[in-house]
Amino acid sequence: MLDASYSIEMKVMEPRLELKPAAIQPMIEEVARNNPRAAKIKPQDLMDRRYLADMESSGFFKQLWSEQR
Repeated sequence: MLDASYSIEMKVMEPRLELKPAAIQPMIEEVARNNPRAAKIKPQDLMDRRYLADMESSGFFKQLWSEQR
């Protein structure tokens, strides 16, 4: 069962581990229900792509996914 689950997830997993702003927005909205100041926050304000950019430029993802897929 574990192998089957792994195989399914590998096909749909974001290969670059990219987090999209649309995925963060619902969390901001949930927090804003109790703390109105959260409504002023933009998803991009919470995202730091620095490490993802380093991994992309170093070829880490290319090497990782070429072995996995």
